[in-house]
Amino acid sequence: MFVSPLPEIDVVQATYLRPDYHETAEASAARMRAEADARVEVLQSMGVRRIIEVGCGPGHFLDAARDRGVHIEGVDPARTAAEAAERGHVVHRVWLESFAPPQRFDALALWEVLEHLPDPARALSIMREWIVPGGVVAFSTPSMSGLPARVLGRRFPMVTPPDHLELFTRAGLDRLLDRAGLRAERWTSFSNLGVDSIARGLRRFAFGDSARVRPVVDVLARLCTLPARWIDAAGWGTSFEVYARLR
Repeated sequence: MFVSPLPEIDVVQATYLRPDYHETAEASAARMRAEADARVEVLQSMGVRRIIEVGCGPGHFLDAARDRGVHIEGVDPARTAAEAAERGHVVHRVWLESFAPPQRFDALALWEVLEHLPDPARALSIMREWIVPGGVVAFSTPSMSGLPARVLGRRFPMVTPPDHLELFTRAGLDRLLDRAGLRAERWTSFSNLGVDSIARGLRRFAFGDSARVRPVVDVLARLCTLPARWIDAAGWGTSFEVYARLR
């Protein structure tokens, strides 16, 4: 699924320069740090010692990598990236098209980035030059093959133009990786569906938010947490997480 015609590049870039951009990420700091710790562990198990992260935002992944002794740098012109720089991280405050690393990295990290790019294939062709032969590209992106996307259709919360410009099915991502000369080594699904997020979804899409139905929604949300984990385990969750190597 993709936006057509694409908005002008200044409209796209203005989205990420808004003062309130990344506010949702800031409110989910604990979850995002735990997620970042797990991702760094996976990359270390793949032999990665130097990482470049595009779209580093507030820097949860930067913090996790540094704490585990991994050299990492970020690329992000957004407001919150300045906060990561203030914590001592190397953050290149430029758009990815303008970045030219002085030396190559072992891995490229793109957490929730591909869906924002006007031309993901071209962007990958640029960024693959930043990593060493046999290097790793690690990314997450919303899944149009998942059960939430199939059930909700146009109401799927990840359908948010002009913020999200392209959303992928599993087959679509396979084709994108093949064009970029990448081979997936690890492919999982996740949804971050805890009790609170499930309850918000039930109120938004099914029951409304009246005081009368709130107790019912709370009970249903607790009952749905186990099926949500099953959906992720089956690969039908809200988003993909992929670790691929340059061929």
